[in-house]
Amino acid sequence: MAKEKVSSFICYGVNSAISIINSNRYNIRYIDIMKGGNAQKNKKLLNIIDDSIVNVLKKKEFLNKYPEKHTQGIAVNFYGQTINSFFPDFSTKSNICLLALDRIEDPQNFGQIIRTAECAGIDGILFSKHYSAPVNNTVLQVSQGAFVNVNLYEITNLSQTIKHLKNENFWVIGLENGIKAKLWHEIEYTNRVIIVIGSEGRGIRKKILDSCDFISTIPMQGKVNSLNVSAAVSAIAFERLRQIMEKNNGIHT
Repeated sequence: MAKEKVSSFICYGVNSAISIINSNRYNIRYIDIMKGGNAQKNKKLLNIIDDSIVNVLKKKEFLNKYPEKHTQGIAVNFYGQTINSFFPDFSTKSNICLLALDRIEDPQNFGQIIRTAECAGIDGILFSKHYSAPVNNTVLQVSQGAFVNVNLYEITNLSQTIKHLKNENFWVIGLENGIKAKLWHEIEYTNRVIIVIGSEGRGIRKKILDSCDFISTIPMQGKVNSLNVSAAVSAIAFERLRQIMEKNNGIHT
């Protein structure tokens, strides 16, 4: 399992700032705010911000410091542990869902997956130490503050970890297009499941694919036979959420 990682980051934007400030997971070194910018006018933000760590910069000074960034007039410099060093006890929850990312090397996709996972109630994300984009400023920024509420687990050996979790009564579902598989909405996701996502270009590695109990696919009608990996995660994650809500409400469709 991964060692504890405490790193420094900078995130921009009102939503990210609010998430970081409200979290007890991170320590804020300072916050730069552009005078007259959107952030300085946001009442929700101003109500929770600590003035002692805020630097109000003139527009020219702020833009020189953060050129070519979509900031909404705010930058938060913070540090803390973004990667969990151990698994919690999963035995008390029956409908837990983990995402396992195999060779997702694009930080934009990684960040979008974190954002989707938070919105869809995913319990955690496993990613390979050697075959993944690192958790950096880009990943956190694209997640729009969602990283605060999503457990990230950096795994040395993803294949072995998946096999271990199978022994803990997890079902493993691989999302893979172009092979014989069940349609994504034909599989039940309401139990203890791991959803494995491979890279757009290379898919899931064979040794991990062989560990899957089910293979799921999302058919496409366009001429480009490739769905963005974050869009594929969104489709399957919200299908799981739909099934859980349907089950909890006793709705049958």
